[in-house]
Amino acid sequence: MNVALEAGAAVYVAVAVTLSVWLGIFVYLWRIDAQARALKRALEREEHREPAPVPQSTVTRMRTGESVEK
Repeated sequence: MNVALEAGAAVYVAVAVTLSVWLGIFVYLWRIDAQARALKRALEREEHREPAPVPQSTVTRMRTGESVEK
């Protein structure tokens, strides 16, 4: 006879499956929380950083060859 299907062993199998599912959910939420904290720290570092200088461009007119500052 199969031992896993006996009444006493079925309870242990059910508890093991339930604990495995809860452990998986816990680990999944823990990893999401860690990633969210890392993103929050990166965002806070980005907010405290000085803004990058605005790039300046020079446009050259093709016909006259003079440059126009913008």
